[in-house]
Amino acid sequence: MLRTRVAPALLALALAAVPTTSHASGFAIFEQGAKGMGFAGAFTSQSDPSSIFHNAAGIAFVKGTQIYFGGTLIAPSSDFTGANPFPGEAVTETGDAGVIVPPTFDFTHQLSDRLVLGLGVHVPYGLRTRWKNRETTYTGRFISKRAEVQAISINPSVAWKLADRFAIGGGLDIRRSKVELDRNVGVINPFTLSAVDVAAVELVSDHATDFGFNLGFLARPSDRFSVGASYRHKVKQEFSGTADFNRLSTGNSQLDALVALTIPAGPVGVATEIEFPSLLSVGASYQWDEWTVAGQVDFHNWSSFDTLPLEFEGRPDLSGEVQEDYENSRIYRIGLERKLGERWALRGGYYYDETPSPVESVSPLLPDADRHGIALGFGFQSGRWSVDVANWYLIFKDRSTEGVNRDNYNGLYHSRAELFAVTVGYGF
Repeated sequence: MLRTRVAPALLALALAAVPTTSHASGFAIFEQGAKGMGFAGAFTSQSDPSSIFHNAAGIAFVKGTQIYFGGTLIAPSSDFTGANPFPGEAVTETGDAGVIVPPTFDFTHQLSDRLVLGLGVHVPYGLRTRWKNRETTYTGRFISKRAEVQAISINPSVAWKLADRFAIGGGLDIRRSKVELDRNVGVINPFTLSAVDVAAVELVSDHATDFGFNLGFLARPSDRFSVGASYRHKVKQEFSGTADFNRLSTGNSQLDALVALTIPAGPVGVATEIEFPSLLSVGASYQWDEWTVAGQVDFHNWSSFDTLPLEFEGRPDLSGEVQEDYENSRIYRIGLERKLGERWALRGGYYYDETPSPVESVSPLLPDADRHGIALGFGFQSGRWSVDVANWYLIFKDRSTEGVNRDNYNGLYHSRAELFAVTVGYGF
């Protein structure tokens, strides 16, 4: 009885490789440059150095040599209200993720009237979740006390103008990631029939490096109208690392002896893999006088994220896989800009983001939900310098587990987030 309860609990460690987020569908991050954020991310049909991420063809229209760098302050939060039978209607929990600051850097260099090279450094996936009182009374500690991903994408790119108003572009996506998870292992005490902590587990992976690519086109049929599309290919990453088990005394020597038969003591090698999904973005923009309006639809191929395999070295009894069964999702974006003379521009926008996560997978590790995003921002240009500022406020729909959570941890999640970005540009 003890063994059958412990093994499924350990299988949930596979989710250590799933970084959480609160600002793009699933665990994607779309905040790559404050100008594009001012348009609520509707930037596939526009052009500046951050086009290396949004649509590499866009850098074909960037003149000279440009550097564009900055970061985004992300302040996510989540609250949880429990449901019966576990953890119970009286239970409330509060997230404690803190503030995260993913950086962004883009460099472009015009080799000729038609050829432009670029290099981007971005964080396309990942984030962090933590919960208050996670070391003591937090009821979700058997699923996740802390989950974090450290990820970076290095994206050398090239764009070529096939005609004055039509360009293509692409690049190599070099992904380097690391994941961590802290959680407890719990079992049902056969003597008291109550849950008890029997081990604390810290899973840390090595850095994994894998490769993908991105392609795009940008057409400007007239001085006012632009249309573009961009595709970023999926990247499968294989993670290896260690799961360090620290057994906890239950105060009952008989139960401790039973636990010792199943729970390892010390580090155990562990391996898993994630297939980060492909992304297709299609957008258009129109300019008249001092106004620019842009619209875009993003298609995330999350259906490739269906299972998470987990293999413990020398412990086939603990190895297996976790079902995720994500669905393809879309994000709808619209943004607007108003020029105020030669130096200033005001921006605003809205987007609606569909979650790919089925209700069975909603948990403290990834309490994902459909959301509305409201964007505000401005830009300032003076000589060779530019500064762009943007703020996003995200309104999540409340997400109930509907009593079908795979970990039997049921209740209602309420999440929200605010993001503030500053990006500085300089032209040579």
